[in-house]
Amino acid sequence: MGVWFRKKIIFLLIFSLFLSLEFGVEAHSGKKKSKPSISKKSKLSRASASKHITKSKIKKKRKKKPRLVVPKVLLNQMKILDSQELSKGVFYKQIQFGTDELRILVHLIEVDIDSTPYQVRLLKAKNTVDGLDYIRNIYDDFQFELTRIYGGDLIAISNANFWSAFMNYPIGIFVTEGEVISMKKYKEWSTVFFDEENRPYIDNFELFGEIILPDGHRVRIDNVNRRSETDVLVLYNKYFGDTIPKVHIKDLEKLVDETISAIIQNSDFTDTTEIEIDTNEIRNQIINSKKEESKEFSTRKLVFRYLEQPAINRKILVEFLGYDSSVVKIPSNGFIFTLPAEKGNLLKLKRGEKCYLYFSTDRLRYIKFTNAVSGTPRLVRKGVAKHEAYQEGSRGFRFIGAQLPRTAIGTNMSKTKIFLFVAEASKTNRSLGANLSQLSIIAKKIGCFDAMNLDGGGSSIMLVNGKKVGSNGESNGRRISGAIGISVRNKK
Repeated sequence: MGVWFRKKIIFLLIFSLFLSLEFGVEAHSGKKKSKPSISKKSKLSRASASKHITKSKIKKKRKKKPRLVVPKVLLNQMKILDSQELSKGVFYKQIQFGTDELRILVHLIEVDIDSTPYQVRLLKAKNTVDGLDYIRNIYDDFQFELTRIYGGDLIAISNANFWSAFMNYPIGIFVTEGEVISMKKYKEWSTVFFDEENRPYIDNFELFGEIILPDGHRVRIDNVNRRSETDVLVLYNKYFGDTIPKVHIKDLEKLVDETISAIIQNSDFTDTTEIEIDTNEIRNQIINSKKEESKEFSTRKLVFRYLEQPAINRKILVEFLGYDSSVVKIPSNGFIFTLPAEKGNLLKLKRGEKCYLYFSTDRLRYIKFTNAVSGTPRLVRKGVAKHEAYQEGSRGFRFIGAQLPRTAIGTNMSKTKIFLFVAEASKTNRSLGANLSQLSIIAKKIGCFDAMNLDGGGSSIMLVNGKKVGSNGESNGRRISGAIGISVRNKK
């Protein structure tokens, strides 16, 4: 039995060896080896991980933005290259920030308010709410009037407000010589208001308007020089045009062509608005605006004339001249107040009755303001140099981060000085231009306790004594909506 058991063991060992040899031959015969088994859970886990990685890659790819290479300009290095006294207390300075190799050139108008009888002037292109013109033409027009009427001199001028790409209307608040051209605040944009002594106040102002009737009843003004809705109450003054309404739908295609042409001309500068040219969208924007405007044919129109010089935060005495309808001439020294037919009974007046026109700000209402212009963003607030683009509603990648020509305005803590300056971007003069962070630091170093950005890019341009400062030869830049000027009563 022992022998039999040993033989059985030997047989099993030989058979096992045979099977092992057979498996080895099969493994090298070209057939695939079987892989270790993976549980269903493991397979799902790997598939899920793979899917997650793919999604992450796609998501990352979609969010990828063009990189802006911002040279490190040493803004602590500041050198005055040129300084001229244009009039008593009014100086022009050319300042270099950085080194000769990496620099930003800034053209600055510095005004000492207490030492000169100067005046800030907000100049509207072509004297119309939707007018655009080159800064040279704006300068020539107003310089002629100043010399002829006041014996004054427009010694410095630069571009001012942003404007709509579709209708050419100013974006935000715009006031000149006490008359409101554009009333509505845009997003959380900043505005600089100037008081009677030309002292600037920069804040996120809102502007409200109303007509106060002889019995003390107050009627709200919803908008100025623009009807955005059917049932609102709108004031139209001379900056709207000669009559109300003024534009007919037959001019539509001409307006579309002009708008597209303006956008194409300004396509190199996307700092104002970043849009794609869509002819249908432009046409629809214009049609909607004109539809609202054409509704003025059926509104009740009340004609008033000023008995006092217009101003903000003061009740201005006005005289009621009568009712009218259809196409009505806008008085040069007054305004027309239009009401939808269903609201016509809000104002029951007799010819010759006296009322008050009252525009007021939501803050600093005790200060009488005469001029104002909106911009964005705030660059310096109470001595802190930090732009507020995101807080004010701007998200444009290029607008915020690219080194572009920029225009800005600021004041010192006591509001005894005004700083109006342009950061030049020029290959000719080897100036890099500034992004908003750099502009904030520059504003602070110039001396600003408060400052805000105005329109920039192709709009940024400054004339001093009628001559353009900076590069680009005799180029007048692009057409702009409005300008800010510094004038003196008498020439030096």
